[in-house]
Amino acid sequence: MTTEPAGALRQTSNKFELMKAERDGLDALEDILRYAAAGTPVEEIPDADLQRMKWYGVFHRPVTPGEFMMRLRLPGGVVTTSQARAIADVAVRFGHGAVDLTTRENIQLRGLRLTEIPVVFEVLWAAGVEHRQTGLDNVRNLVACPLAGLDAGELLDARPILDAISAAYLGMRSLSNLPRKFNVAVAGCHEDCTDARSHDLAFVPATREAGGESVVGFNVLVGGALGGTSPRLATPLDAFVTPDEVPALVLAVLSVFRDHGARAVRTRARLKWLIEDWGAERFRAAIEGAFGGDLAPAGTPTPLQAPGDHLGVHRQRQEGLRYVGLHVPVGRVTAAQLLELARLAESYGSSELRLTASQNVIIPGVAERRVAALLAEPLLTTFSPNPSSVWRGLVACTGTDYCHYSLIDTKSRAVELASALEERGFDAPDGFRIHLSGCVHACGKHHIADLGLQGANVRLDGQVIEAADIYVGGAAAGAARLGERVARQVPAFGLADRVIELFPAHVRAPVAVPEPGDG
Repeated sequence: MTTEPAGALRQTSNKFELMKAERDGLDALEDILRYAAAGTPVEEIPDADLQRMKWYGVFHRPVTPGEFMMRLRLPGGVVTTSQARAIADVAVRFGHGAVDLTTRENIQLRGLRLTEIPVVFEVLWAAGVEHRQTGLDNVRNLVACPLAGLDAGELLDARPILDAISAAYLGMRSLSNLPRKFNVAVAGCHEDCTDARSHDLAFVPATREAGGESVVGFNVLVGGALGGTSPRLATPLDAFVTPDEVPALVLAVLSVFRDHGARAVRTRARLKWLIEDWGAERFRAAIEGAFGGDLAPAGTPTPLQAPGDHLGVHRQRQEGLRYVGLHVPVGRVTAAQLLELARLAESYGSSELRLTASQNVIIPGVAERRVAALLAEPLLTTFSPNPSSVWRGLVACTGTDYCHYSLIDTKSRAVELASALEERGFDAPDGFRIHLSGCVHACGKHHIADLGLQGANVRLDGQVIEAADIYVGGAAAGAARLGERVARQVPAFGLADRVIELFPAHVRAPVAVPEPGDG
């Protein structure tokens, strides 16, 4: 029996809490190896053991019986070319030959068999790819600006901060049993690349006067969460921390959440509910107690602009270097394409890829004189650095391909919608975001898109067909706001027409063709 965090036994009926009280999720590795060695059929594995496997990034997916998804941990979306090759190797040898890029700058592998998982672990470990604590009640992949260390205008490079948070948290048993999942973002630039207000805990750049000098650090936002029926944007904690203080504050917030977060009902177990129940003052006081001292009041925030999409060719802070952002339609990459991306990153760049929260990929470190040759590579006809306006801001969650929560095939529906809008002359303005989520969990972050779609089903002529609720006007930066639902259960075949009705100003006027004899 594991030692329970304070307050964890306030309930006995929640199966997840019972499972965690019975055995720590970090003990699941030996179970995975044992079941794999024995070739145990999935249906013979107790559900509690299957749930604990998520502490090692291993997820059984009921929509693909006997097959597992594996979620990796790639802080800030940084992937070396050797790691990309290892991931592609796993996808080819053991999966469906494709990987998904996620809205947390991360990668998910598909179609793995349990008997193969130990070898998958070995391949990933050899490449330095982390996968611990990427599911269930843990801190998920840490996100930052995908140009951290590359952006000439950034205030702070988030990469060493993410490394310090990971070192402080990963494998720590005292924090391996949180009430629910926990999302963290560290923003170091002028653009809201991380959608900071969508996270449980976010650090956004700010300055503060101390000792007659201006100190660059972070203001702190808390309590964001887009999933469920009560989405919430993160709000200020009225606290400023220096980069060195960030890991300690993360641990302080996690410990308060662990000890006081609701556990009886999982739909009320996210951090946002604790803040709502306590109020800002009590919550801040508790954080200071765990932090071990008073927190400085919030500093002067750096205004965060709406995020750019990082697509195309742009200057880096390093003299003579460029980064090239490539659009990956709905975030799905074949293993062959991932291998080719690795080759391009080595041949033209700095042997590194950067993943974005918009499910795209960046090749950094390209010498100016080699940009033209890179743009001429065949892969860039598929992963375009300059896609049309409709496609640039298109994001879709996993969908029914692999997720049993999703009500629609988000990937296919997103492609169909974008194609139909293009055919109808829809010309999205710069920065226009179209996000699709398959269900209320909002993994596609549809609540903070200009146009958000949430999967639904509707009965038509006696058949249940795919549909979507439509949200408009969401934004994460500046005057951040949640989108307003303006339509319910619109059949998938009618989505493009309804979107054009909602945004008539974005439709190009048809070009007049002169009649014979005119002019």
